[in-house]
Amino acid sequence: SFQALKEVVERRGFTFTIENYKQLIGLAHGKSMEVMQQMYDGKLPYEEIMIDYRKRFKEILANDGVGIKRGAIKLLDALDQRGMKKCIASSSARETIASYLKLAGLEDRFDFYISGNEVKKGKPHPDIFLEACNIAGEPVESALVLEDSLNGLKAACAAEIRCILVPDLIDPTEEMKEKAYKIIEDLEKVIEVLEQPLI
Repeated sequence: SFQALKEVVERRGFTFTIENYKQLIGLAHGKSMEVMQQMYDGKLPYEEIMIDYRKRFKEILANDGVGIKRGAIKLLDALDQRGMKKCIASSSARETIASYLKLAGLEDRFDFYISGNEVKKGKPHPDIFLEACNIAGEPVESALVLEDSLNGLKAACAAEIRCILVPDLIDPTEEMKEKAYKIIEDLEKVIEVLEQPLI
């Protein structure tokens, strides 16, 4: 995603760094447009760039496939053994989530998924996680969110759901350390958290 966005932004004469990209992680479409316009003082042809970005992203995806985070399969197996409901609550479009799951061979591993387009306000607002709990028929007190972005963490906190941070591109900031229920380096470590009482 970063590679594709960097290419199409820089093709138009703007600089785009990993630090720019980190500000967009976990944002819904409307919010990412707002942030990018602020980055470039409103001079960026955002919609044109998004058309080129989606095309280039698909090309990269077709060549490289979708990676699976370390520990994901073991965690999914452990959740299945415990009979725990599993949901993907992503800012991405529903079709994108379905496509990634299929490419990764994980389409049958989740009970359901919900996209940012299906709620009134995307992350960092709590709507998507509250709706996930509603669909699952579970109270927020018994839910856990796994996130890698500050916006996702903020959304979980706003929903009053414990959030385990599994950092990816973004190193945890002081704010993240303060807000997260736990910070762990890979998804397999979530199993150890599940073996302890939630506090």
